[in-house]
Amino acid sequence: MRRIALKHLRRREMANAPIIYRADYQPPSHKVSSLHLDVKLYEDRADITAVMDITAHDGQTSITLNGEGLTLHDVQIDGVSLDAIHYSEDEGKLTITGLPHKCALSVASSCDPFSNTALEGLYNSKNMLCTQCEPEGFRRICYYLDRPDVLAPYRVRIEADEARPHLLSNGNLIETGKAGEGRHYALWDDPHPKPSYLFALVAGDLELVADSFTTASGRQVDLHIYVEHGNAHLTSHAMDSLKRSMKWDEDVYGLEYDLDLFQIVAVSHFNMGAMENKGLNIFNSKYVLADAQTATDDDLDAVEAIIAHEYFHNWTGNRVTCRDWFQLTLKEGLTVFRDQNFSADMHDRGVKRASDVATLRAIQFPEDSSPTAHPIRPESFVEINNFYTPTVYEKGAEVIRMFHSQLGEKGFRAGTDLYFKRHDGMAVTCDDFMAAMADANNRDFSAMAKWYSQAGTPRLTSTRLSDGPGLILRFSQSLAPSQAGTPTDALPIPIRMGFLDASGAPAMFSIDGGAFHDEALTVLTSAKQDYQITFKEADKGPFTPSLLRDFSAPVRMTDDLSDEERLHLMGFDSDLFNRWDMAQKLLEKAVHQLLANTLDNGLLQKLSIAYQLILTASDLRDDFKALMMAMPGQAVIEAASQGCNPVAVFAARDQLRALLGEVLHETLSALLTDEASVARQSDAAGRHFQNALLDWAIASGDARAASLAEAQVQHENMSLSKGALSALNRKDTPERTRAMQAFHDRWQNDSLVMEKWFALSASAPETGTIAHIRTLMAHPAFDLNSPNKLRSVLGVFCAANVTQFHAQDGSGYDFIADELITLDKRNPQIAARMALSLTRMSAYDAPRQARMKTALEKVYENATSRDLSEVVGKALGR
Repeated sequence: MRRIALKHLRRREMANAPIIYRADYQPPSHKVSSLHLDVKLYEDRADITAVMDITAHDGQTSITLNGEGLTLHDVQIDGVSLDAIHYSEDEGKLTITGLPHKCALSVASSCDPFSNTALEGLYNSKNMLCTQCEPEGFRRICYYLDRPDVLAPYRVRIEADEARPHLLSNGNLIETGKAGEGRHYALWDDPHPKPSYLFALVAGDLELVADSFTTASGRQVDLHIYVEHGNAHLTSHAMDSLKRSMKWDEDVYGLEYDLDLFQIVAVSHFNMGAMENKGLNIFNSKYVLADAQTATDDDLDAVEAIIAHEYFHNWTGNRVTCRDWFQLTLKEGLTVFRDQNFSADMHDRGVKRASDVATLRAIQFPEDSSPTAHPIRPESFVEINNFYTPTVYEKGAEVIRMFHSQLGEKGFRAGTDLYFKRHDGMAVTCDDFMAAMADANNRDFSAMAKWYSQAGTPRLTSTRLSDGPGLILRFSQSLAPSQAGTPTDALPIPIRMGFLDASGAPAMFSIDGGAFHDEALTVLTSAKQDYQITFKEADKGPFTPSLLRDFSAPVRMTDDLSDEERLHLMGFDSDLFNRWDMAQKLLEKAVHQLLANTLDNGLLQKLSIAYQLILTASDLRDDFKALMMAMPGQAVIEAASQGCNPVAVFAARDQLRALLGEVLHETLSALLTDEASVARQSDAAGRHFQNALLDWAIASGDARAASLAEAQVQHENMSLSKGALSALNRKDTPERTRAMQAFHDRWQNDSLVMEKWFALSASAPETGTIAHIRTLMAHPAFDLNSPNKLRSVLGVFCAANVTQFHAQDGSGYDFIADELITLDKRNPQIAARMALSLTRMSAYDAPRQARMKTALEKVYENATSRDLSEVVGKALGR
């Protein structure tokens, strides 16, 4: 027996770091018809025996199993132990030779969950043992064919001390019992074949919240949520979200849950948001534990969406899974699309769509133009952990949405029905999904495959050409080369369009002599195409085009609209996304003028008039008004600049907010103090609006608004409390100092709420200095091994504290580089994700790019993981 220490293994991996290519896919050497796991948990280790019934493919007489950081004890074939000459260990692999065609292969090994700070495989979180196996964590638990295309039913026996009364795994609980003095066991059976990345195990002393759900067929499913003791009162929103998710999936997709038990466990130390393990979802506690006193409305919406996302994976990811990790968007893109639509149905579709697009533009569009650009189905990787990205998830969802928009609700449902019918219990590819969509609707979607293989964000340009009473609408598209080196061919781009007449009403129009509609969808399939537009009532013009309605394709849009036309759409368009987008375009223009010291006061006046009407409109939702008040994202402004100073961009965005606040002072003051302001605080939409009003008023220097905000920080509703604190956070004022201290003192014993205080402290542009960040990391509530705490301080500093991270002297870059080197030794996944902020440099001025590259060189020279080295190496062109 010998142990391969994980840290030494990683260093050897770094030296060799093979590139894995999608084109090199080979089927597994063996089929696994069943897997029996015997897990014995002790206070210093876990002993695991894996017994797999295997059948060889194509005459294979040897098998290579994955295993990392394990101590091997025994290898048996059909109950007979093998001599060491029949197997060998080498760099994370165990190769066994001389196998018969069919046999029971047993491998006994041990792992150490208590020193596992990477939080992959089996690890300890606050004395709770739990697992994270996606994508390749199972190999840190036991030796196995750890790949997504090996599916088997699992039977799992867990044995532990009785001090860990809850022993949980996938599937249905078969039996429990004593296992000697002071020990007990639980036996679980999951009849549905699954890959190893969906395995889950939890062992601890937990508090159970139980409920049930009756399916459409009348079957009762037990619902269990497990939390640390004292947190049960924070689970009602999560439980309600779960039940609404189950009902929605039945109503919209006809998909019913397939086991007798559905379990969720909230874990304090977790790298991701949650994990969809079959029947036993493991969640970051942040996305389970929430109520109105401790969580904002946005937090509650996130809990609802992530609960739904993981539940929806039961079919789109579990029952039908990925053949290989290059197909990750097959399950993630589809499931993000499903959870976005669930949230839209639970709330407001227009507000949800605009919010999702704002997120896409802020985090995915920059990725498309970065050194880590890749298609939604990558062609190669060194470390698959690095491809859990906005491109695979959010852009992947946009590609699914384009299928939906072309097929409609009925056609898309026909496609998913066929997809599940063909592939239930299988590991498949993105091509299989596209084939189901095409075959169910007798459509040719071969061109849509380009969206899976081409990186980058297309540029869509529209131009109007006069043609008597009608017009010719010309669309053209282009795709700049990306660092992924993928093709730049023309893509099929669905364009949803409408027109507004002079009064702001929808106009009836036809395309190329077709039927008249007030909205139409066309698909641009070539580099350039003209469309003849004819209006039914030409005398009601001029007509303003409303293009790319509902953001019908993930593209950057360039058009020939005037400011007056944008204001017309901003005020009257029935498509809420476009109404919001026109406001964003006008605000973006004003920010660029401020950066160039050429602000057109006429534009500012027009914007103030438009916002006066929006803020006081009685027919608009309050949360939509709040959304309209949001400045264009930092990344959006940077992307439209060349050689920009990011600190100047941040300041210009703040300046525009202040200018609008000054012009609208009377309106803001009246709205903040009228009778409706009290009623507004009683619902989520009103609270969003209240906080946005405070934000603009405080930005303008309104002392009364600052006093209102300081008082509001004490509110029992977290949305109002944190919203007021966020509005105060941009300036180092006495009100902010007092409010931050009061918030801290009130919540210092609540770990999750303290993450909000950490994030606000780390993002403060004036006080969030490097010295202060170090102070935060020494705070008693900070935990170096907690991804949530690391994200709330270091992650927020480099992603949201523009003035300090992008300091001219490069001190912010150097600080983060040192922290990444240290973090990489404990948690490579988190280190690699935080490093991305150092790689997004293409839009910045030359001195900052040089300083970022210097910091990256230091990280690259000292990185010990494939995760961090791949990300940094790409940025440096290695």
